[in-house]
Amino acid sequence: MSVLLLGALLLWCCSATVEAGRNRSTPFLVDEEDALLTVPQLIRKYGYEVEEHQVRTEDGYLLTMYRIPARHRGIRRYPVFMMHSLFSTSADWVLIGRKHGLAYLLADRGYDIWMGNVRGNRYSRKHERHSITSKKFWDFSFHEMGAYDVPAFIDYVLEQTGSRRLHYVGYSQGTLVIFIALSERPELNEKIVQVQALSPAVYLQRAASLTINLLVATNEQIAAQLTANRIYEFLPHFEKQYYFFRSVCPSPTQTLCRLVIAEVAGGNTKNMGVKLLRIFTGHFPAGASVKQVQHYAQSFRDGTFQQYDYGDPEKNLLRYGSVQVPKYNLSRATVPVRSYYAYEDRVVNYLNVLQVQRELPNLVSSYAVPDKRFGHADFGYGKNVKEVLYDEVVMNVEQADEL
Repeated sequence: MSVLLLGALLLWCCSATVEAGRNRSTPFLVDEEDALLTVPQLIRKYGYEVEEHQVRTEDGYLLTMYRIPARHRGIRRYPVFMMHSLFSTSADWVLIGRKHGLAYLLADRGYDIWMGNVRGNRYSRKHERHSITSKKFWDFSFHEMGAYDVPAFIDYVLEQTGSRRLHYVGYSQGTLVIFIALSERPELNEKIVQVQALSPAVYLQRAASLTINLLVATNEQIAAQLTANRIYEFLPHFEKQYYFFRSVCPSPTQTLCRLVIAEVAGGNTKNMGVKLLRIFTGHFPAGASVKQVQHYAQSFRDGTFQQYDYGDPEKNLLRYGSVQVPKYNLSRATVPVRSYYAYEDRVVNYLNVLQVQRELPNLVSSYAVPDKRFGHADFGYGKNVKEVLYDEVVMNVEQADEL
């Protein structure tokens, strides 16, 4: 069960879906050694400047953000802030390489790119007072990412650049946390030009995957077992994971991994490639808290967009001043939003996306990816992601700049 859990959750959010070698069968300009490089090493390797910044949150977490300065300095544009998906890092935006990775595409168009890493992932594992091994460090869910991490990142970017506003681009969890931030701190609306929401993971109750539903059903038992053994981190990044997953899913067929990807995330299994799958396993999973995963399980089970439910009226009363768990208020997200969804996404069902779109007061556009077999992982790593999605995103960002 533990092997299935590890493989399923890893591949749910982060698995590759394309062939990724320097040959005629792939569009991506990447090498297998990329599996062993960090995000800044990757960026430098492919000819871009990179800066590392440390951002402090109100509750004391020290988060890492990577910046790719605009390649055309004479163009005055709003900076772009990008947030990654669950169990992931800022690698989401660069791992498929130059000419295809969304961060590179935007940098090439003259944008100043800032990529966040939420608390607990492999690049943001520091706190002013708490050790990484302590229970207190891991006492967070995606609520704190939205309430603290995102506001801290946004304010830092604006301070560093001197800009009044910025563009926000989020993928899956990266969309969830901005809507939490806007609900909890509506003053942030004035600091954002537009939100590009790729597979917005706000409502999750219609997930088609049997694996996800099984994990949701057994989540409480799994979490209890982990915490009883003083394990508070879920799917951490470890040094040899590239070699581990290469042995679990050996080439050339990688049959088990391909089947899990198709069942959990959706998409066309024929788009899966051997090399990029191995590259991604060097970067994913990248860590999350057990409490964070429990919060997701509640969202999948209950179909609610609300704060963490402690499962005990007294605990909820102590935390929230009410036995009822507070719901997030999407009507406070008045910033212009462009939404992007796919019909074969088995994690964020397109009906869930339509539901959140109806609740957004300033939805600018709703874009259905024209590839009917586009899955959840394809938003970051699909073979045709540039042509069917990223070109649209870049165009929309540029249009928003002109308003």
